[in-house]
Amino acid sequence: MSRDFEFKQLLRAYRSGIISEATFEGEMKCLEGGEMTNGNGAGGFKAFGKTYGSERAAVISFLDKVRAGEANGGEAFDAWAKVCTTDCIRSGIRMVAEREAYHARIFGQRLMELGGEQRAGTTEDGRKFCAYLGNASIPDTEKLLKFTELVGKPEDAIKPICEFQASLKEDLGTKEALRLFAEDELSTAKWLWESCAILNGLKTDASATASM
Repeated sequence: MSRDFEFKQLLRAYRSGIISEATFEGEMKCLEGGEMTNGNGAGGFKAFGKTYGSERAAVISFLDKVRAGEANGGEAFDAWAKVCTTDCIRSGIRMVAEREAYHARIFGQRLMELGGEQRAGTTEDGRKFCAYLGNASIPDTEKLLKFTELVGKPEDAIKPICEFQASLKEDLGTKEALRLFAEDELSTAKWLWESCAILNGLKTDASATASM
């Protein structure tokens, strides 16, 4: 990314009220000095095991990836709903599909507001997951078991989102959106865990986890 382009994006973010004057001035000093930093110092902004040049860079990267992932999730659960033969979960699966899809739309809008670009696409694992859930020959009970295996415990699944959300200091708009996103994801995961335990007759901690 050229320095001129970065300056224009910073100026746009500042004028739109997305970043504060102090953050704008700090980022400008970094551009002028040829350094990359954030409000926490010269060490960069750390998130998801990586170090980004700034909080904003980390947010843009996250929004792009999660937008693509949620869009794929919406398609996958929609495909499942169309072939679901278990009456008691069909409407719930449809609601999950809508939830995933609206997450993708909101994150896509936020990415555009920050001057980011939609670069991430559906991964090979994502395509396989969509094909798996849309396979009419696979029982719903098996799909529920597969989901709980892939995602893991609900609270553990959303932990990275919560940690990232808590680390944001300047982008309060994204921070609040992520708080609601984490709550949605937790609700979805708990419901699927509980449904899995009930329909498969499992005596596991899935039901206990879902009722917490």
